[in-house]
Amino acid sequence: MPGHAARCPALVLALVVAAGACGAIAAPCVAIDSAPDGVRLATIALDPSSPLFAVTYVHSVTLTPVDETYRVDGAALEQTGIVFSEHGPGLPTQPDAGQRWSDVDGRFHVTLARHFDTIRMRVHRDQSPRLMASGRTLDLWQWGNRAIALHATACGHGAT
Repeated sequence: MPGHAARCPALVLALVVAAGACGAIAAPCVAIDSAPDGVRLATIALDPSSPLFAVTYVHSVTLTPVDETYRVDGAALEQTGIVFSEHGPGLPTQPDAGQRWSDVDGRFHVTLARHFDTIRMRVHRDQSPRLMASGRTLDLWQWGNRAIALHATACGHGAT
């Protein structure tokens, strides 16, 4: 019946609601996998209107806190910023083109726009690595001292 859905908006609404209940309408999530085997450890649902998360840790060399901020951008992760107090391996030493760099209360604040398909990191309890999203904090070392991979994914109602 051509045009039937246009004449029955309640039917269209019911199908959209049912699709959402079945997970077909997905929200942005960040997945945490064991690396390199890819076993899923956790999936964290993000606020669809502001799909942001942060990773904090103690730098392994400088032993000072580092705060990194990210945004899910479709199928990619965009690192939007990093804040730290001492230069160390793996931390920026100067801004890239288009970045902003400032010193606020003795901490370097760098605004970034770096895109990644996957972020691999080695986590260790001594560095207190944590992921914060949607009002929750997740200890990334809870699965042991290991390599993990973070990546964007779509999730339905089953994510935490």
